[in-house]
This record gives sequence, structure tokens and C-alpha cells, in this order.
Amino acid sequence: MEFDAIIIGAGTAGSVAALNLAPLRRVLLLEANAAPEWRIGESLPGAARRLLSDMGLIDLFVSSGHLPRHALRSAWGTAEPEIRDALASPDGHGWQIDRVAFERQLRDEASRRGAALLSPAKVTRVERQADGWRVTFERQDNTFRAKCRLLIDAAGRGSRQLTGVAGPRLVEDKLACAWIRARDVALPAGCVQIEAEADGWWYAAPLPQQAGVLAFHTDADSPAARDGRTIPSLLARARRLPMLGDLLHDPSWDDGESGYCAAQGAWLETAAGENWLATGDAAIAFDPIAAQGLFNALYLGLAAAEAADRWFDGEWLALSEYAAEVSRIRDVYVNHRAAFYRQESRWTHCRFWAARHRV
Repeated sequence: MEFDAIIIGAGTAGSVAALNLAPLRRVLLLEANAAPEWRIGESLPGAARRLLSDMGLIDLFVSSGHLPRHALRSAWGTAEPEIRDALASPDGHGWQIDRVAFERQLRDEASRRGAALLSPAKVTRVERQADGWRVTFERQDNTFRAKCRLLIDAAGRGSRQLTGVAGPRLVEDKLACAWIRARDVALPAGCVQIEAEADGWWYAAPLPQQAGVLAFHTDADSPAARDGRTIPSLLARARRLPMLGDLLHDPSWDDGESGYCAAQGAWLETAAGENWLATGDAAIAFDPIAAQGLFNALYLGLAAAEAADRWFDGEWLALSEYAAEVSRIRDVYVNHRAAFYRQESRWTHCRFWAARHRV
């Protein structure tokens, strides 16, 4: 099997790269999971409307039952909650999306536009060759090999597909996220909420299909992280919060499903090189406080496809220019993250906040 580009990972960034590049080039999209799985990270800002429109996806998106997000309520830097309304944004309201449905639609659209999508397909080896790459993968108990001129890594923040080629992955801190997703819980419609505490910060938001999510962010090596290991201990801590506590007494929270994941910012030293590039979280993953992870995946997926097409047309600087754009995004993100954490000064004597004020 020979292709112009092989994309490893059919999450948001990989599928977006595939659906934009497939009408122009021969694209193979490889994904380890048979179908999208729910993951925390379901917020899109209003600015995504323009990207979705540019890619011809907006009609499909707005008809898919995603929830409008009209306000942010926060107890950050002060005990008194503040509300920021989307009416103040020139881009309008954002959304809390059904991420499984969203990523399924992106995969389907990539296939419809001509990408060869194989899922599940587990990549076992990536080898550089004189004229490009050879990718070995397993599917249905068989081993296959495919060749390409350009390799695109979209396998997420934990990807090691380009180890030895892309340079080191730089990690900001040890931030981890413990979360609960529950059905039939009462959270204010259209409102995302964040609340700071001595050992980290909390996030709560309604989800489509009458569900809600609650998440605690702290350092993985902090004693507070132990409270995230079970639903009872996590809820016991959350129910003591001054702002969010009263919203969490519904017993449906106790019957929810839970998870624990890495959440720190991380990025490759460079996001592109000779006949390869990384996109989405494989290139740069954001601290969730930025609330830009999915938007970044959309943007970088599109930017990766545009850079790849230019490179195939002989514009040899296209990949280095893409890498420079990722570096620019990283610099803006790092500055904004530092400024946001510094707004919270009530617990600078505590380990979590002291570390972030030193940066």
C-alpha cells in the first residue's frame, strides 16, 4: 500500500487533517480504537464557528445536539463568584459538545472525502526510508505495511510515534485530572463553572443527553491527588466547596463513572521536520485551564493539511513554517496560562499555587 500521507490517530486533529487533505492527496488514516470513546475535554469557544464554516462542517455541527455555552461562572482570585457572559464575545456563544458524536462525524467525513480509514489498526513500527516512511500496523490479527512520503502524527499527548526524530517532549508540570461523569444531574444550563481551592481547581459543566461532568485538577504527586482515586472521596471534597458544593448533592453523582488522566501542558521541541509533522496534542497539549484544547486540535488539523498540501506542491518551507506557527501558539499559550494562574493569589503559600507563581 502506498500513499502520499499517513496520519496516525483519528481523533479531532487527525480526522480534521485527513478530511481537508484527502480531496487533494492519497491519505491513509490509522486509528487504534474501533470507535471514538468519551474523553474529558468537551468545550469549544465561539471562534470555532469560523473554522467549522471554512471546512464545510458547520451545518453538520449545529444539527448534532451540542449544548450552547453562554456563560462562565468562576470563583478564581476571589471567594465571590464572577460571571462572564458570552454576549461580550464578538464570536458569540461556545458549546459543550457530545465529543463521541463529534469525533465520529469527523471520521465519517474524512472517509466521505476520500481518506482510507482503518480502525482498529494498531501501529507497531514506524521506519524512515530514503523516499519517505514505512508504517507497520496490525489489524484483525494480520500485519500490514504501508508506505508514504509524509508522516503526520496525530496520536495524542502520549504519542511516541516520532521518538528519535522529533526531539524531546517538554512537560510543564505534573497536573492531573480526576473526573466524574453522571447522568440526570442538575447543573445550570449553558454555564461552565470553575472554582479554585488550596490544592488545585475544579471544573463543572452540563453535557448533552442530560449529563454533567465534574473534574478536579491537582498535581499527580500531591497528597490531594489521593482524593481523586474514588468517587466517594472526590465528591466528599467537592461538596465542601463554597461555590460548587451546593450543586453536587444530587445522588446521581454517586452513581457516575469516573476517570483519571494526565492534564499538564506539553509540547514537542519542534512540531515538524523533514517529511513529517505532528498535530493536535501530539504537537502541543494545553493545560485545561486554557479551555482551548479542542479548538487547537481543529486549528492545527487544518493547518497541518494546508502545510502538507503545499509541501507536496514543492514548497519546501511549508513544514518549517507550520512548526514556527506551532511555536507561536505555544508562546502565546504559556504567557496566558501564567497570567491566569497568577490571578489566584489566596493560596500562594500552598504547594500547587506556589509552583505556578514561580513560573
